[in-house]
Amino acid sequence: MTVFSDVTPPKVVFETTSPLNGKIKVLEKGKTRRLIADGVTQSVNRGSPLAGRMYWGRIVDVITESLGEPSHVLLLGLGGGAIPWILSERHKGVSIVSVEFDSVMVEIARKYFDVGSIPNHRIITDDALRVVTSPEEFGLSPNEFDCVITNIFVGEVYPELGNSGSFFSGIKRLLIPNGLAVFNRIYLKHHQDDVNNFIENVSEYFSEVRSLIVAGKTNSDNVIIYGYS
Repeated sequence: MTVFSDVTPPKVVFETTSPLNGKIKVLEKGKTRRLIADGVTQSVNRGSPLAGRMYWGRIVDVITESLGEPSHVLLLGLGGGAIPWILSERHKGVSIVSVEFDSVMVEIARKYFDVGSIPNHRIITDDALRVVTSPEEFGLSPNEFDCVITNIFVGEVYPELGNSGSFFSGIKRLLIPNGLAVFNRIYLKHHQDDVNNFIENVSEYFSEVRSLIVAGKTNSDNVIIYGYS
């Protein structure tokens, strides 16, 4: 018998391949169900003990500390729905619109992470840049949201369009005055120079910009960047 003999690998609940996100797996072990895309954990289930401790819960902490009780939140990048689940459970009555460009991811989120049960939650399946630059096409209005969260990834890659002036301007237009813009970035060593430049770009469009590093397992840190419109 070895010290590893009682280590049980996670159960593979589902796996598929998406033309947008590559290889996707849903793994389950104990109380945690993970959504993994291209080798990176994108989300966990609402009941996981990791949900509140990792960046999903810390994003909601930032929103709560900055706004008190948010009423209308736009989430760019649904994943498996950990962020809207935590938001809805901590802030009863909050209205959430989530945008996800990968229809495969949306179906997985519905089937394996129960996002269809989140109250006051609408899902738009389209590109985040299109939604923020042409919100009226999706039934959204300027100055509609008190918070916009950006959590867009393909694996660990943050799309270049998410670092453009048109993207930042679109988010700012959707926010109420003094609304909160929140960005999640993976902060692995090989991303750090790019993320530091990203923070400088965010500071050109939003005020009082701050960052919070959230330690992950091993070296898989995230940094939450946030500021006001």
